[in-house]
Amino acid sequence: MSSEPNDAPTGNEIGSVRATCSSRSDRTPDGRIGAQGQGWPPQPVGKIGVGKFQVCKTTLLLITLMLLTACDGGRERTNVLTGDGQREVTVMDFSAPFSLDPLPAGWYHRTFWTRGPMQMVFAVKDGVPALRFETSSTASMLFRHVDLDLADYQFLIWRWYIEESIESPLDEHTREGDDHPARLFLVFRMAAGEERRMEIIWGNKLKAGDYKYIGGFPHYVADGGSENIRQWRTAEVDLREVYRHIWPDGAPAHLIDIAIFCDSDETHGNTVSYFADVKLRR
Repeated sequence: MSSEPNDAPTGNEIGSVRATCSSRSDRTPDGRIGAQGQGWPPQPVGKIGVGKFQVCKTTLLLITLMLLTACDGGRERTNVLTGDGQREVTVMDFSAPFSLDPLPAGWYHRTFWTRGPMQMVFAVKDGVPALRFETSSTASMLFRHVDLDLADYQFLIWRWYIEESIESPLDEHTREGDDHPARLFLVFRMAAGEERRMEIIWGNKLKAGDYKYIGGFPHYVADGGSENIRQWRTAEVDLREVYRHIWPDGAPAHLIDIAIFCDSDETHGNTVSYFADVKLRR
């Protein structure tokens, strides 16, 4: 499953995550409740008065707004992590367990309409305290809200351990084969408010340093391969370099969200991965 715009609008990757919220009902086109096409909104059957149809449309709009509000849960960006001049900022620290339901302020578990969520539990793997993520034809994303200037914090560093990877004959360059045992989903915001999104992934067959694009949505491969599973791996990515490779204008931006994203819903497999910590450094 890709978070790129499979059924979301293109251009600045707005709405790049394919589901609008955590409802379990079917997704509508463009990842939006009430999007036109594929029988939504329902068309009138037989003859119906204009006034009644207007009431129907108004009711649908109200339902749409209510669903969106309910899905969002009135969520605000609280406890946003900032750098405050530190040389290194720990974005995600799993050395000491904390509540996963509900999550602390500043965290958010994003689930999808037609997919079950990944399972998360604190664990110690080979002596390393970590958060364990398991999928079984499922997918979801664990977000941490941040506000870090890319000009100040250039390097993204983390540790991960892939215990069970994606075993599939499907091409990971395609939507049908776009599952990965572990990803980091990043959201950047520029001065005018425009947002850009990308993913850093564990490649199934792709190797470190590779890029892939699905529907124009960018993915950078930080590590991968069956030869590298079942061992702790430390990854370090020069975000400025990757950002400029993807967006050559190099427009100044802040990193505003980072999420751990694990999925096996397209290939209908099973994955197990661990993350120990995620940091940004000058």
